[in-house]
Amino acid sequence: MRKTHFIAQASARLFDHKALYAQLIITRDCNLSCSYCNEYTPGVPHVPTDELMRRIDRLDALGVLVYDILGGEPVMHPELPGLVAYIKGKHNGANLCSVISNGFLLTASIVEALNEAGLDLMQLSVDSVRPGLQSMKSLKSLLPKLQLLAERACFPVKIQTVLTSQTAKEYDAFRELLADFPFDFSFSLLHEAGGRIAIKGEDYVRLFDRHQLWGGMRLYREDARAMLMGDFSRPWMCLGGSKFLYVNTNGHIQWCSQQKGNDIPLEQATADDLHAAHVHKPCEAGCAVGCARLVSHALGEPLKSLKVSLSTLAGISH
Repeated sequence: MRKTHFIAQASARLFDHKALYAQLIITRDCNLSCSYCNEYTPGVPHVPTDELMRRIDRLDALGVLVYDILGGEPVMHPELPGLVAYIKGKHNGANLCSVISNGFLLTASIVEALNEAGLDLMQLSVDSVRPGLQSMKSLKSLLPKLQLLAERACFPVKIQTVLTSQTAKEYDAFRELLADFPFDFSFSLLHEAGGRIAIKGEDYVRLFDRHQLWGGMRLYREDARAMLMGDFSRPWMCLGGSKFLYVNTNGHIQWCSQQKGNDIPLEQATADDLHAAHVHKPCEAGCAVGCARLVSHALGEPLKSLKVSLSTLAGISH
């Protein structure tokens, strides 16, 4: 019943001026400093929990049904499970909530608390077999946490790898080592500040062809393959600021993590503001921001994406 209720509500977003998906930044602090990332500020205070709850209420009023909680590193926020539970308290749980984490700070008690809160999905960032100069997020460092999740998590886990010149070289071995784990897998395409793709070549395309990837990425897989070959001509419309909202730690809406766009206060945003952002963006050509791509392609081409969207939903809903 909850899945049916979600599909009914989400389908309405094809025709109204409301938002569907939000990324809510609960802290900019992070325990790591990956060289390719610009989405953290070590040591800054977390967003207060009562303020985050007000933002969730406002996002709900704007129509949001799917939430990503991220940072920085969201597990550093002491009230993370409570925030998940607060989101899942909307619509009798007929919405979706995921957490995007590097996994280093996970413990059995945190996993159990997220189980209890009703978390729908955890996206874990793991890049390589061994730590490297670009990232410490490796199997060598995180294998105990992956085993913990495999044994204790009641929610699905997706392993997200930032595809770079280094991670691509050992990705086949990476997948072999994780073959027995009950996880899904996907790529983030390395991008420059601003979101433009920063990698190119047939070797990356061959990785796409060799490996089964999480359903959501199939929504824009052909666009990703074209960009990896240097072709930015495939048309699409970014729904950042309209159906997809990125809420920064200041409580302002941006188009995405890399583009501030309208940069309007969430508390003042209206359906008319969201509709005004339902336009082509100057940064669309070559954009490798996967979360904005996913939502934009799913809602921009609903008939083409319906089968993938439903199979993806089936894999992450309780």
